[in-house]
Amino acid sequence: MPLLAPLMMMMAVQAGAAPIEGLWKNPIGSAIIAIAPCGNAMCGKVVWASERGQREVAKTTSHVVGTMVLTDVRPKGRGWSGKLFIPDDNIHVSAHLQMVSASQLKLTGCAMLLLCRSQIWTRTQEPLRSAD
Repeated sequence: MPLLAPLMMMMAVQAGAAPIEGLWKNPIGSAIIAIAPCGNAMCGKVVWASERGQREVAKTTSHVVGTMVLTDVRPKGRGWSGKLFIPDDNIHVSAHLQMVSASQLKLTGCAMLLLCRSQIWTRTQEPLRSAD
């Protein structure tokens, strides 16, 4: 069974879709990010945010939905690297993304290469909810 996930990821790459492409929910379920091709790289845009998620970023933006939070994401080593915008703090940091499984993506954001935080995002196909 452990060989199934890497095989599925290889099939997705061969079919033309990057394994990170799709809808991803953050750990607390307050946002869904769509990762898709944009130009020669991948980007991630907030496509849904709960009331809680909207409140958390209200000091920096009035409309978090539509905000591009991942840019210039390109394959690097066994994962992907790019830039991450953290709306809560209104900062841009370097980002590293790595598939943990077919349904989990580890996102690590680092400022000044010393201050790093990671989250596990979960692939979702669920319909976008309108409230918490």
